[in-house]
Amino acid sequence: MKKTLYFLLLFICACILGGVIGTVASGAFAWLGYSRGISLEDSKFSMELFSITFGFSFNINIAQIICILIAIYAYIKTAPKLITSK
Repeated sequence: MKKTLYFLLLFICACILGGVIGTVASGAFAWLGYSRGISLEDSKFSMELFSITFGFSFNINIAQIICILIAIYAYIKTAPKLITSK
């Protein structure tokens, strides 16, 4: 359980850091901000009493991919040393 939480923490931090780097990157490093996305347009179901809207959007950039790969490598190298199974 501790290893899973540690991995999720590294993964989330890598996604956030990569997103910031990709947004801020400019000039010679503008390629870090190149992103592709997948989205499902909003779909609305409404009745007199309530309405429900469904939608999905997923964007990832090069900086996030690099940061996620670094986080996976860091997890592999540090998890056995930091978290010992009893």
